[in-house]
Amino acid sequence: MRKEVPFIISLVFAAVRFALEAFHGAYEYTMASGDKLLNALSWAMTFMAMAAIFLGALNLFRIHGNNIRRKRPHWQFSVYLLALLAYQSIMGLVQSHTGTIYLWPYNAVYLPLDATMFSMLAFYIASAAYRAFRIRNVDAAVMLLAAFIVMMGNVPIGEVIWGPDSFLGGFQGVKEWILRVPNAAGNRAITLGIFLGVMATQSRILLGIERRHLGQD
Repeated sequence: MRKEVPFIISLVFAAVRFALEAFHGAYEYTMASGDKLLNALSWAMTFMAMAAIFLGALNLFRIHGNNIRRKRPHWQFSVYLLALLAYQSIMGLVQSHTGTIYLWPYNAVYLPLDATMFSMLAFYIASAAYRAFRIRNVDAAVMLLAAFIVMMGNVPIGEVIWGPDSFLGGFQGVKEWILRVPNAAGNRAITLGIFLGVMATQSRILLGIERRHLGQD
């Protein structure tokens, strides 16, 4: 029953949702309580998401609580994490999500750290690109040329060297063409492949072929 019940619930929800999507009139179906069926399903998904977040928070307290109790390496970070989680939860209940005290850790701690990490990442990417972009074959040469054009199209010096009023719109015009034509084609192919993979995985789950997410026997 530990596997059968979640499978049946998933199958029923998927069948009802498919019926709502396949038959547009089903969106207007009203239950005996007077509520729209689609609204009821949306609220059910919201409550399930809340339950998942609550279980995740409990698991977080359990894991990091063990780290603190057993004084594992870097247990001080666990103290900081749990203290900040409790602070944000309490302030979110006392104030709204737009409160000044609630937003202070985000604006004063997270945003500066985020900007610092992205700055370090930019230098790391630049150094990695310098080591990786070596012209060993035609493909590497094309990638290096495209990366150079896109980079020059995003910096002010690119407009000075080859401005938008020049032939082909300068670096800016060629950059836009690269992003809109070959880059967009590659992105759409990748997106289509991801979509087909997701559909295949969903079909395996709904048909009961894939059951690893339900745990081991």
